[in-house]
Amino acid sequence: MGIKIELNYEEEARIRYTARRMAESKLSISKYSQHPWPFLRDCVRTVDQAVQQVRDFPNAIVEPNPSCSCGGCTCYQHHIVNEWMRYRVLVIPKSRRMMLTWTMVACHYWMVRFHPGSTVAFVSRKQGATDSEGSAELVRRAKFIHDRLPDTFPRIETSYSWCRFQVFSDPPSEIIGIGQGANQLRQYTVTAIMADEMAFWEEAQDTYVAALPTIEGGGRFTGISSAHPGFFKRLVFDSVDNS
Repeated sequence: MGIKIELNYEEEARIRYTARRMAESKLSISKYSQHPWPFLRDCVRTVDQAVQQVRDFPNAIVEPNPSCSCGGCTCYQHHIVNEWMRYRVLVIPKSRRMMLTWTMVACHYWMVRFHPGSTVAFVSRKQGATDSEGSAELVRRAKFIHDRLPDTFPRIETSYSWCRFQVFSDPPSEIIGIGQGANQLRQYTVTAIMADEMAFWEEAQDTYVAALPTIEGGGRFTGISSAHPGFFKRLVFDSVDNS
């Protein structure tokens, strides 16, 4: 024999709203956990730094190429994300207005959000004295993405401080910001490394060598930079002398 509970309008509306949000959260996790591109396309907001305006992540179908070796892509950013998923070690020369730094910050945020226990290191030439420069600014971008997720996206507790953004999953994940240099990187055990503007580092090679245990242990290394002669260029063209 069933039990019928009489609810007033406000209570019924609240229960229905809560049930709908729980269903939407489960759908979001299922939809976005397998690959970062749907997450970037649907959920990520960035800043157009030329005009200082918040905007949706670029997701227009510009040059669809379903037969591309990356697995099929609809635009430059989609191609880059597919390649990031395919290769644990990836180095990419970048040009202005191509959104590569935002794209890689978003991919690594996706990693810590959907892969509990991940530790990501954002590495720049300098750590930065404030969160508006160096690797500290990259960590702040991850926090920016988190704070502007759609209302239907599952909520999770986080903590943000200078050069550290923690996601309290089970187990917790985090993004840390550090400066270039072998000794800096060796202080941490990390899952993935993103090296920004690596071509302009004085200690690019030493930092990369310090990243090898992460790579050899199954982790990721992503190097991005504007074009410049030096160690980064040799990585791009696979001409590093390993002897």
